[in-house]
Amino acid sequence: MIYLVREYIKYCLIAKNRHGVHSPYVYDFNDRCLSTSIPKEHQRQFKALKNSLLNDQSTIQVTDLGAGSKKMEKDRKVAQIAKISGSRSKYAKLLYRLVRHYQPQKVLELGTSLGLGSYMLASATDEVVLTTVEGCQSTMGVAMKAFPESVKHKVDFIHSDFLSFLKQLKKDQVYDLVFIDGDHKGEKLVEQLDLLKPHIHDETIILIDDIRWSKDMLSTWNSLLQSEKYHLSIDLFKMGIIVPRFHQEKEHFVIRY
Repeated sequence: MIYLVREYIKYCLIAKNRHGVHSPYVYDFNDRCLSTSIPKEHQRQFKALKNSLLNDQSTIQVTDLGAGSKKMEKDRKVAQIAKISGSRSKYAKLLYRLVRHYQPQKVLELGTSLGLGSYMLASATDEVVLTTVEGCQSTMGVAMKAFPESVKHKVDFIHSDFLSFLKQLKKDQVYDLVFIDGDHKGEKLVEQLDLLKPHIHDETIILIDDIRWSKDMLSTWNSLLQSEKYHLSIDLFKMGIIVPRFHQEKEHFVIRY
């Protein structure tokens, strides 16, 4: 807790708002993307989905393939998972707004959990096709059962560990947006990004969750900021964004969110 408080203070001291950003891309992200309106129907559906999960007292056995939960045992109530691990409204809205604003057609999510973030990714536009990967069979089963039928046809649910899934991808499979949420190990994150390299393009947005989950994750995030593989990076405290954008000078931004 002390570690996170210290990191948050450091973040607040250097984070900029729209008026402190001179990059056209990041100004657009800050000024337009983050203020993209979300239809009331989609907000209502998200709240209904989250409330149904928060009220689900059934117990499932969770298989943690990554760093695991710091707060829960393997046998968990769905309600507990939804409370601790489910997408917070603030960041769920970020997922929606990224898809709504940038209009990616093919989106990959590594870490379905209960499907709250998946819903926001899939509902943002009519054209988006989402592939969501989850290593825990029980958790994915809950997500698929609860997932709204209105957008289910746009989602391909895959039960697999992330590395196995990435290794079997076809060469011509390319994603416009990738959301990585689930492993929480710096070494594994780097391996996932390396395997993703043939499957992204110059403007692919890669959103990484829990960049300050641990000192290990923060160290890995900081190493990504130095990497020449990504010329644009944005720090939103809990989440981080990296984009190849090789045609531009390397830039990093800390944005208040």
